[in-house]
Amino acid sequence: MEPTASSPATSNITMPRGEPLVVLSNVNKYYGDLHVLNDIDTVVNRGEVVVVIGPSGSGKSTLCRAINRLETIDTGTITIDGRVLPSEGAELAQLRADVGMVFQSFNLFAHKTILDNVTLAPIKVRKLSRKAAEERGMEMLERVGIADQAKKMPAQLSGG
Repeated sequence: MEPTASSPATSNITMPRGEPLVVLSNVNKYYGDLHVLNDIDTVVNRGEVVVVIGPSGSGKSTLCRAINRLETIDTGTITIDGRVLPSEGAELAQLRADVGMVFQSFNLFAHKTILDNVTLAPIKVRKLSRKAAEERGMEMLERVGIADQAKKMPAQLSGG
């Protein structure tokens, strides 16, 4: 799939590829005396794939949860698409519709194919047509190299 100059129609985030999309500046998070996120400064550009790696307990999940506002930060700022992360309400709900997360213990719906799992949210949340969602879903599966697995059920996939 060739990168495009703008976001797909299924997103409200409109920044061109290569532009800063997620910016964390001096982000800190404490749990009591435990300083979990210590002055985190980073930029994720549009179209970039980022992997967060570290030992157990180093704050990887806390960082990801903070970016989606599932976890509050104590100091610093997080901006997405040039806007400060909203604290609550409709703006936060809209952000969560645009920012996807896969948690450590993710689960696919066992009774749906891989493609059905991938297209469920665009159809139900974004009201995309099944055809459009399947075209986009196949593009995404192709992008990660598993388009040939689209019609399989989750139990048919390797766990590795």
